Amino acid sequence: MRELIQRIVQGFNSLKLEGQDEGYVLFTAQEPDTQQTVSIKILPHLLGRDPKIASRFNALAQAIRQLNHPNIASVRKVGEEAGLPYVVTRALEKGHSLAARLDQPWAVDTAADVVMQVGQALQHAYNKGVVHGGLRPENIVLQEDGRVVVNDFGLSELMQLVGASSKRAASPYLAPERVAGQPVNARADVYSLAAILYSMLTKRQPQVIKGEVMPPSRFNPDVPPAMDEVIVKALGPDPATRYPDAKSFLAAFGALVLVPAEKAEPSVTWRGRCPHCGAENQTGHFCRKCGQRLPQPEPAARPRPRPKESKLDQPIQITRVEVGRVEIGKGVERTETVIAQPMTVASGELAVEFPAPLEMPQLDMQHLWPSLGDQPMIAMPEPAAMPVIDWADVAPPIPEVPTIDQVSAREESD
Repeated sequence: MRELIQRIVQGFNSLKLEGQDEGYVLFTAQEPDTQQTVSIKILPHLLGRDPKIASRFNALAQAIRQLNHPNIASVRKVGEEAGLPYVVTRALEKGHSLAARLDQPWAVDTAADVVMQVGQALQHAYNKGVVHGGLRPENIVLQEDGRVVVNDFGLSELMQLVGASSKRAASPYLAPERVAGQPVNARADVYSLAAILYSMLTKRQPQVIKGEVMPPSRFNPDVPPAMDEVIVKALGPDPATRYPDAKSFLAAFGALVLVPAEKAEPSVTWRGRCPHCGAENQTGHFCRKCGQRLPQPEPAARPRPRPKESKLDQPIQITRVEVGRVEIGKGVERTETVIAQPMTVASGELAVEFPAPLEMPQLDMQHLWPSLGDQPMIAMPEPAAMPVIDWADVAPPIPEVPTIDQVSAREESD
């Protein structure tokens, strides 16, 4: 077994053993070519010689390699070494696990955004034939840019193929049938996703009393009642009563109006004895002793705003503005311009209720825009006389060009 593990991890740089309590041996290392950090998960059992198990492993490994979604961690390699399965995924360095932030309060809309991204990753995997089977806050990573990335797709089914199991206690986010050892399916992922949302909204695991899930609004009044119904249905102990897959869950969840519920003012909050168990000094919506809902006073009706009164003592006029046009080469063509002209808005008996329009001012366009012929002409100065230049005096004399006979006589004399 140790020799097979050495064959798998050989070639990686900066190899480091991280743990082996999750049902597999976990290493972190760096790829020699890209120098990117990767996680190497090696299952500590061989596949065996059963052809059905080998066939299912090959089909599942091929499906895992085909996962390509922004909310799914990149899978670098899925294979086996002499029957020892392993999975290599890219490590997410710029982010932190959701498990580290479950102790802080989450706004309803922020928690809904995280769940929607995880649900989209689940549905993409379902389309490729891969079920997560072990969804929990530890394998959900929150990136610095707000993107949510999910790890370990298909790892639970690989562990089932080789008979590997975790040494730790079962996660409280697993569906009851998964804790009992039943095969993975999409309804179990819906339960895990709803359980994670429950913890984000209430800072506690799903609370079940007498076989019924207590709604999240019992611990967080900002949760709308419609969201209570969706979460309680997804957390049903019977898989048949849950949503069949992540797509159906997201459809019901996305149809909600994700706005915080209005909180009651302290002055109208119920205070007194619980009518169910008789506990004194109870306040809020639920009894601190028996958990039953307390009676609440009716909220005071808000006064309706008075409608604005319409007044007909102001003139209603519709005006039309027209201007002249300018053509290139012709200057401005002066035309009669209508600055404002009232139009009739009512006739007959209704016209009596409207005041007479205001008298429009009369403009003297000739005074505002005098004719071009009335403008004084601008006197232009006479151009200066051009100087006369005698080029014979300015230019040097041109030397005489010798003839051919003169050149020939000169050469003979030389």
